[in-house]
Amino acid sequence: MLGRERNLILIFIAIIIVLIIIIVTPFVYKNYQSVFNPNKDSDGDGIPDKEDAFPHNPHEWKDNDGDGIGDNEDPDDDNDGIPDTQDLVPYSDAGIKVYIYGFRIKTPLSIRNSTAKVYAKIYIDENLVATLPNTPYNAEIDKDYSVNWSTPIINVDDSIGEHRIRIEFYGNKKLLDINGENATKKEMGKILVINYYIGNEIGHKESFSDDGSNDDNNKNMWLLPRALKVLFMEKDASIYGEILTANARV
Repeated sequence: MLGRERNLILIFIAIIIVLIIIIVTPFVYKNYQSVFNPNKDSDGDGIPDKEDAFPHNPHEWKDNDGDGIGDNEDPDDDNDGIPDTQDLVPYSDAGIKVYIYGFRIKTPLSIRNSTAKVYAKIYIDENLVATLPNTPYNAEIDKDYSVNWSTPIINVDDSIGEHRIRIEFYGNKKLLDINGENATKKEMGKILVINYYIGNEIGHKESFSDDGSNDDNNKNMWLLPRALKVLFMEKDASIYGEILTANARV
């Protein structure tokens, strides 16, 4: 009788052990996989599943625009409407942002005042995109100023490499000369025009600086009385900043 009871106990214990093994095995296997094979690559494409947008497709592993089509098959990886074959920045919808970091008004603008209210107008591809700052900045004549003015990010056509950046700088509503390379006293000799190449990726940038007094239009006029300087001298200023290729969807 005791032998029979012992056998029943052993059978019961064996059943419990089997049940425990059945329950625990999946967890053990999962932990084994994570410990001994942490970089599982189900499709064998060399990209671990945890980094693979298509872990079971050996021909795809990334979906830049999240449209469900892998980048290798997707004809427009950034979904900006421009095919990759024509898109200079194929993985982002490119935009342009213009910064002005500093300026100096170099000639007097008024007989009575030694200050001026200044602002800049920024055009991209002939479209006015910003007037910086929002309220004209009160600045002293012949003094260096450091500022941090910037336009919004302006979406541009990614299939076009060069975009025309035009900067007009004003003091007391008068157009100041910030173009030191063009000596004409007409408008085109005063504004700064930059043909900016957007590059092939976000973060591409180009610095600019110019000084309207470099055209020597005011040569030999500095000995004139102030009133005559205001009347006859070309109104010069210097300016510097940066143009950046940025993500237009941020």
